[in-house]
Amino acid sequence: MGGFSFASVILSYFLISGGTFLTTLLAARLGLANEYLGYAIMAVGAFLGGFIAARASHGSTIIEPAIGAVVMIASIVGLGLAVSSSESRGVILLPANMKGIGLTAAASAGGGIAGAFLSEKLLGKSTTSSAPWLLYVAVAGFGAGVMGSIFGGVIGKGEGGPLLGMVAVCCLLVGGAAGASARTRPLLASLFGGALGVFAFFYLAVVIFVNLFPGARGAAEEGIPGEVYAGLAIMAGGAGLATMIGALIGWATVGKKNQ
Repeated sequence: MGGFSFASVILSYFLISGGTFLTTLLAARLGLANEYLGYAIMAVGAFLGGFIAARASHGSTIIEPAIGAVVMIASIVGLGLAVSSSESRGVILLPANMKGIGLTAAASAGGGIAGAFLSEKLLGKSTTSSAPWLLYVAVAGFGAGVMGSIFGGVIGKGEGGPLLGMVAVCCLLVGGAAGASARTRPLLASLFGGALGVFAFFYLAVVIFVNLFPGARGAAEEGIPGEVYAGLAIMAGGAGLATMIGALIGWATVGKKNQ
C-alpha cells in the first residue's frame, strides 16, 4: 500500500510523543539539565519515533512523521492556550517562550523526518511479521500515557478519572492505527505492547516525582510501596486491553482489507 496514510499520522503522533518524552524523562532521571542538550535529546527521541513509524507503515512514510510531530507540539501548545488566562497566554506568546516552542517543534519534526528517511533508505519495506509490533506499540503506548495524562490532567483539573479515561482513549487510537497499518493482525503485540508502554511511562513518572520532591522521597526511603506497583499494573492491564480492542477494530475495518 502506498500513498498518504492517516493511520500512519496517528501512529507517528504517538510514536514521536513516546520517543521524545522517553528520552526527555530518562535525561531528567539522570540529571541531564541543559537547555540546548534538552533539544538534542528531544531530537534523538523523535528520531527513534520516526524510525519506528517508517517501519510500521506499509509504504513510503516520510511526511506522516513530520505531520505527527508538528501536531503533537501544536496540540500541547493549543491546549495550554485554551485553558490559560489572558495574562498566562501573554506569557506563553512572549518571544523568548515562542523561541523555545519553535526549537522544540523543530527538534521533534526534524528528528522524526530524519528517522523515517533513514529507516526507509536502510531497511525498505515493513516486515510482515507481527513480532516487531510489540516494540512499535510499546513506544506508541508510552506516548499514549504521556499525551493522555497531559490532556486528561488539564481537562479533569488533576482528577484521576478523566486522566485515566484520556489514557484509555489514546490507547484505543494507538491500537486502531496499529491494526490499520500492520500487515498481519497484531492483537497480542498490541495487548502486551500497550501495557508495557503505559506501565513504563507511569513508573518513570513516579520515580522522577519521588526524586524531585523531598517529602515524597522521605516517604519512600525504603523504595516505592508495593501498592503503587499494583496500581501501575492494573492501569497497564487496562491500557493493554484498550490497545488490543483498538487493534481489533483497526484490523477489521482497514488493515485486513489492505493486507
